Amino acid sequence: MSNVIELRRQRAAVLDAADAILQGALGEERALTDDETAQVTGLKGKADKLAEQETLADEISQMRGKTVAATAVNRSQRGDSEANAWRAYLRDGDRGGLRHLFQAGEGGDKPQIVLTLPGQRETRMMIEQRVTDSTMNITTAGDGLNVVPTGLVGQIAVRKNEKMLAERLGCRRVPGVGTTVNYPYENADPDEFATTSEQSDAHANNYERAAFTTALRAFTLVKYTRKVELTEEMLEDTGVDLTAYIADKIGREIARTHNGLLVANVGALGTKLKDFASNSAIAAGELEAIIGNDALGFYLEDASDVHWLMRSTTHWAINAVTGDARFYSAQMQGLLGHDVVYSTKAAAIGASAKSVMFGDWNYMGYREAPELRFIQDPYSVDGLVVLKYSFRACYGLLQAGAIGYGLHPQ
Repeated sequence: MSNVIELRRQRAAVLDAADAILQGALGEERALTDDETAQVTGLKGKADKLAEQETLADEISQMRGKTVAATAVNRSQRGDSEANAWRAYLRDGDRGGLRHLFQAGEGGDKPQIVLTLPGQRETRMMIEQRVTDSTMNITTAGDGLNVVPTGLVGQIAVRKNEKMLAERLGCRRVPGVGTTVNYPYENADPDEFATTSEQSDAHANNYERAAFTTALRAFTLVKYTRKVELTEEMLEDTGVDLTAYIADKIGREIARTHNGLLVANVGALGTKLKDFASNSAIAAGELEAIIGNDALGFYLEDASDVHWLMRSTTHWAINAVTGDARFYSAQMQGLLGHDVVYSTKAAAIGASAKSVMFGDWNYMGYREAPELRFIQDPYSVDGLVVLKYSFRACYGLLQAGAIGYGLHPQ
């Protein structure tokens, strides 16, 4: 880079000299002499040569900073598309089609991609603590060999699992900048106006003064990470759409991580709405007691964000309850007038379990910043391309009475 800067300096000096001759003749309101014309022509030729050297020096400087590939070969499907741009980046580090997504790293050194993914959260997933610690390769069956083609199959049959609950339930996104954002909420039982008599001559009948009691819920971001290592052979030999599969799987893992945070927060800060009689079942009439809770009743006026949250097995156990003309199974599209959302992060029916959650989920706040950060690293380990994913998120219940649960005995 120092060579390029020096050549630019020399070229600028030459052009300044040529411009000085031209400005001198212009100031004297005359044409250039033959000698001056020859000088300007010579300086222009010198500037052109310096420009050529500058271009070569710049190209060499760029080549020093990256591995020079062999003769270009079209390894992807023909045509420009976002999918092909991602394939080129993951396989070869070619950032040409993704420049708009790059920003400087923490120290301004290593480039990284910061993504804001679309609102359809089926393409965004949460990272679960249970992961497989291994490098994707073409030698071990479970770690990559199984996706190296032996026939004409071009895709992977993915395992379906839950999507992100925050958007489906209508949770409240908390804005703000920085690691911690404090969200104010009302933190006291409701007050009433006081009786005040007509004012007397003594001016002693004063209005009652009161201040509103509030508190702050701290939303402190916590970082979650995932690293995928692929050997160079893995990227070259696979015939399936591996990059699309990895992106989809990362999205599903992100959703599960978010869902675990949400359910844990309800369990910790929500209101116990019902003590179930059994540790192995939910009896007829117990769900009605949850909906009929006095504290919760005020939050059910706007039904758009009111949902049940439970496992599929719990819902079907409830559907099997019968007795005295009460048949929950007749409400297959919901439960007592509200829809049911499934999550395996909710506890199953069992001793001390909070198997059923219910309420107005708009009072569950959450933050995520960034939604997903992605770095492709082909340099740290020889023979590997490392895909690094991270995001920060946190959840916080803003009113304990708005969302609660039913609790089984020990």
